[in-house]
Amino acid sequence: MKISEVVEGLPPTEKLYLRDSYLKKAPTRLIRAVKEKGSRYYVVTTSSIFHPLGGGQPSDRGWLTGDVKFEVKKALESEGVIVLYGKLVEGELVEGMEVTQELDWERRYYIMRLHTAGHVIDRAVSDVVGTRVNTLGALHGPPKAYVEYGATMDDSLLGEIEERANELLDERRVLVLEVSREELPSKIYGAPNLGRLPEMDRYRVVEIEGVNAIPCSGTHVKNTSEIGDIRLLGLEEIEGGVRLFYDVK
Repeated sequence: MKISEVVEGLPPTEKLYLRDSYLKKAPTRLIRAVKEKGSRYYVVTTSSIFHPLGGGQPSDRGWLTGDVKFEVKKALESEGVIVLYGKLVEGELVEGMEVTQELDWERRYYIMRLHTAGHVIDRAVSDVVGTRVNTLGALHGPPKAYVEYGATMDDSLLGEIEERANELLDERRVLVLEVSREELPSKIYGAPNLGRLPEMDRYRVVEIEGVNAIPCSGTHVKNTSEIGDIRLLGLEEIEGGVRLFYDVK
């Protein structure tokens, strides 16, 4: 089934995860339920605490509960609408019903730490290489987090990059800014891939104070002290650059 068919005619979802990344539970209303097969459904609610797959961040997981129990296996986005795909465990999905959405918080918080660490690693790589390095892709979450860089590097640089990344951590605030297209150039710094940035009226910028300020729609911790230690796990060559694997402890 095409996601575009599931969301047809629906208004954009209120994205609660963008306003508060620490929101673990919130009420919402079911506005569409489309059966795939068996107990598998595509579900749309008026608001969402579930971050969808995209922007280098894996999908959140969790549950919808109330007069029903629905296990959210993944969240997807189409035309500004968040679609939850999962398994009906108990009850019946009725359009218009009130439900409570609950995150798999342990997984989400780990992803928040990884995604914020990924931004720090971007800066550390540029510092060690000596020039700003563009990213080619990323996965800021399980099963194995990585960032892909358009640069030539080998394992001999891993120790220096890891040391620089952990030096940068300290206790820095992580701020989220909403800026206009006109304001953007004065609000960002150390941001890769600006040539690929789509034209929008407003941008969401994640700033790690003194490290970088990058347009990003992901979920992040409030302070770098929450990340723990950054550990670089290895490199592998890919077309056009390298893939750097990492974790946080």
